[in-house]
Amino acid sequence: MSSSFPRISSVMSRLGVNKDYLKKRNRGLVLQLIATERCSSRIELSRQTGLTKTGISAIVNELLEKGYLTETEKAKEEEENTKAQGRSPVNLEIAPGSPKYAGVVMGRGFAEAVLCDMRLKLYKYERIEREWSSSEELMEAVCVLLDHMLEGRDDVIGIGVSTPGPVDVKLGKIINPGYFHGIKNVSVTEPLREKYGIPIFLDHDVQSVALMEQLYGSGKDYQDMLVICVDEGFGSGIIMGGRRYESNSGYPPEIGHLSIDHHGNRCGICGNLGCLETYVGTEVIERKVEAALGKKKDYQSICRMDSNPKVRKIMEEMLMDLSSAVISLENIMNFEIILLGLGAIYWPERYLTILEDLINDRKFSNKKVRTLVRKTSFLDKAMVLGAVCNAINRTFEGELIV
Repeated sequence: MSSSFPRISSVMSRLGVNKDYLKKRNRGLVLQLIATERCSSRIELSRQTGLTKTGISAIVNELLEKGYLTETEKAKEEEENTKAQGRSPVNLEIAPGSPKYAGVVMGRGFAEAVLCDMRLKLYKYERIEREWSSSEELMEAVCVLLDHMLEGRDDVIGIGVSTPGPVDVKLGKIINPGYFHGIKNVSVTEPLREKYGIPIFLDHDVQSVALMEQLYGSGKDYQDMLVICVDEGFGSGIIMGGRRYESNSGYPPEIGHLSIDHHGNRCGICGNLGCLETYVGTEVIERKVEAALGKKKDYQSICRMDSNPKVRKIMEEMLMDLSSAVISLENIMNFEIILLGLGAIYWPERYLTILEDLINDRKFSNKKVRTLVRKTSFLDKAMVLGAVCNAINRTFEGELIV
């Protein structure tokens, strides 16, 4: 298990990054280490970042003065030890009055919003369930949710947004997601920025979950991670070398449209043959179970029917199909951990064990290290918390610190 947090400050110094940028990035780095509970003292910060104790003290004092951090007493036994060694018995924590962030996810048939601080502490949450008839209806719902999150507050400094792909991150625009009721080519960031006067940060929904898991969840201790969210479509997010994968085009990875059978059915979304999601999407499984049982079952119910041999056979075939795509990616990317979300949070643990065994038995590269398969940490809130992390992470990168 490798640390997912390199000594960024020293790397930047070697690359000749300008001092103002480096100062901002180091302040964000300190906030990230404290907010994600990797460090709680000046000495830990110095060790983790490679910055001098003097440099860390200067950054911490500035963040204390600005109200981002606060100092609290340590546990009694630790307090006695630190007193005996002549040090002040204090912990560093994110201050209750530190800046807040709103997040909204534009989902298939729903929209959710949250208000959080940089610890990912939840202050408000609201959800709207609706089959969107137009982009105008969707954007109106998003604004209603954000109005509720921002009501009576002047401490929100960023809004994170996520949406199914494909999405153009650079232009802040929804392109043409599958199963999205025909909604396409929608500008998101500019209208919201004009309405709220707050920086808006848009990304792919599952890429956002990957970022959240890397910062706060099951990916904290890993440099290389794949996140898969099982839905009608089949989204993916990738962390490589401790950073979220971003192509120069601005488009995220789409594992759902990786072909696992060139003789397979034509995909109704992209037109390719044998796309993964045509074999493992939730609606596909629901149709197969209905055909096998003669009655319709929703996906959550299907996941609870593992004792039924017909259902078990369908789900085990699904795991075989999924493993074919994941193993191909694993042989290229060498992921340390694979996290499963959305519909997969309802899977019995047995399914995760089967998938993990299939991957490790059949992968070609790095057989000495076992690739782990787990569920996303925040389960049914993973999507919307991923969205807000698109804004929180900009503080950690030094952009939103005032």
